Amino acid sequence: MRARLWKFGNFSLKRKAFLIFLLFVTLPTFGVGVLVQHQFSRILTQQFVESTKRSLDTVTNQLTEETKMVEDIADYMIFSPDIRNFLHPSGLWMTGEQTELYKENIEGFLTFQLMSKNYIKSIMIQGLNENRIHMGEPVSGNENEWLQRAAQRKGGLVWSEAYPVTSDWYGPTKVISLFRIINSFDEITQPLGKLIIRLDASSIVNLLKSGIFKETGIIFIVGKEGNLILTSDDKVTGERDTDKALLDTLRKHGGDTFTYELDGASYLTFHQSMENTGWQVVAMVPEATMNENTAGLKFIMLLIIVATLILGLAALIGFHYTIILPILRLKRETGRVKQGDFTVRVPIESHDEISELNRQFNGMVMTIQELIEYKYKLELRQRESELKLLQKQMDPHFLYNTLDMIRWTARLEKASRTSQLIEMLSKFFRSSLGREQDRSTIQQELEFVQSYLFLQQKRLGGKLEYSLLAEAHIADAAILKLTIQPLVENFLKHGLDSGQPRNFIKVKCYQVNQDIWIDVQDNGRGLSHEQIAEIRESLTRSGHSDHRGAMANIHERLSIVFGAGYGLEIVAASVEGTWIRLIIPYEAQNGGEWHER
Repeated sequence: MRARLWKFGNFSLKRKAFLIFLLFVTLPTFGVGVLVQHQFSRILTQQFVESTKRSLDTVTNQLTEETKMVEDIADYMIFSPDIRNFLHPSGLWMTGEQTELYKENIEGFLTFQLMSKNYIKSIMIQGLNENRIHMGEPVSGNENEWLQRAAQRKGGLVWSEAYPVTSDWYGPTKVISLFRIINSFDEITQPLGKLIIRLDASSIVNLLKSGIFKETGIIFIVGKEGNLILTSDDKVTGERDTDKALLDTLRKHGGDTFTYELDGASYLTFHQSMENTGWQVVAMVPEATMNENTAGLKFIMLLIIVATLILGLAALIGFHYTIILPILRLKRETGRVKQGDFTVRVPIESHDEISELNRQFNGMVMTIQELIEYKYKLELRQRESELKLLQKQMDPHFLYNTLDMIRWTARLEKASRTSQLIEMLSKFFRSSLGREQDRSTIQQELEFVQSYLFLQQKRLGGKLEYSLLAEAHIADAAILKLTIQPLVENFLKHGLDSGQPRNFIKVKCYQVNQDIWIDVQDNGRGLSHEQIAEIRESLTRSGHSDHRGAMANIHERLSIVFGAGYGLEIVAASVEGTWIRLIIPYEAQNGGEWHER
């Protein structure tokens, strides 16, 4: 037991919180949810079964009523005096006027029945005396089998199965018909004719389906002898072995509902008997349909379970953000201090114990940073001294006076271009050596760069073009000396492509928030991936070395003077050119102008 607790104690805070949430929130909620979902599903299934039974009972009663009305019509034919007179054997010697009168009365009665009962397709009366009446839709088909059965019943009712006929109006269709031999009322064994009342099979199917389901499932009617009267789907035809097994199962289950597998699908099977015909109306509803009908309520239950889990997860997230995350953030910032980043500060957002720990951490880092900055300042002063010593190695006054003398000599000799070149060279040396300060302005640095590029352009001819741009309001902003010109010189030394007709370099100075960005872009030979990786690695190293490149020295000087976050970065570098950016802080001053050539 102690060993297990010891292992748990070695887990990280995130893992501990996750295990507690899993054991005391997720698993109990999931278990209770599964149990409730199971009981709820059982109740919904029972309700669906009861509702389907009531619907089946309703439509069965309606079908019973319709067939009973048809049987009542057949009974009326026996007792109707008009029918007896119309079919009587002596009718062969009746006058045509009398026959037409009986026929008119019968047709009026049949017309009323057809108009009031749209499920009746047609009614036919055929007498042995050759008198005949046919009302409704004219159809033709093989009905000998049912007529023979009616003859054997000698006046009894015979209901047929659904059989095909051809309608003169609508073409092939199916009907269920009532057949009856009409006997004499006076001599009960003497036949007078036959009666056929045809019902529209599709109307009966639509009646049954309307009360139970619309497009899914199967509905059919089984006769007293187990024969298939009518079906709504070709899946049940009564001829396959599976259909015969289904009919046998119906006889065994009586009035119970049961589940039956048909063609790989599971069906809930309901059946209801009709009293007058002895038929059974059978409805087979796919369990998938039942699941669809109850899916909404099940979804609500599932939503409640998910909501409970989400609330628990919200509690875990709250614990994570208020306890775990501050501790992990403190751990992460400690790692950054270990790597040498002493600008790290942990936010203090409350007055609890963790915030007090953050406050102590910030104080410790500030103390270390002050010590490091003091050491950097000493090193910076040493670098400045070295730079000033280099500048004083040549007497600037001697150089200026000599160049000025040469310029005036060129003017006297009317060599204006030579005089201009000497003047620009004088400006170049004056900018590089004439001031002892380590800082200048954006405008002064651009003038220095312009002098240098002017001389190089005269040397190279039309192969070099340049553009110097600066926003007017930052012209007097402070910048370290010799930060832009070395980048331009790098391009002329290493990036200039003598093979292309136009070499272009652009320097653009502009303000971004509280900083000044200086972009140096060229279309030279660019840098390879190895060179980019080497330069970026040198930017991250500190310390002075003669072997370090100009970009690394510029970056180090800017970082030391202006602090972390300022310096040099490579924006883009490819075979199509290089894009270098300098970032320095900005304090707004007036003055400045645009320089472009």
